[in-house]
Amino acid sequence: MIDLLLAYQIEASNSYIKILHNQINFYETEIKFLEDNKPFFFQKRKLEENKKKINEYEQKIFDIYIKLEEEINLIAKIQS
Repeated sequence: MIDLLLAYQIEASNSYIKILHNQINFYETEIKFLEDNKPFFFQKRKLEENKKKINEYEQKIFDIYIKLEEEINLIAKIQS
């Protein structure tokens, strides 16, 4: 019974990892869009807002990688 519960937990963790991977792809796409549509150098305010958004998305990606690491460690712990 415990083995079955552990198998379901691993399956749930794998699903969560896929969700996190999709979130990373979303933020990377948003960053690429912002970089492709970057305001001109003389549009200081818009340029600063653009950089701020990019930094915000990069921080979110970093946070997601931390969650990924925790989830992978959980799976390794369950398997051992």
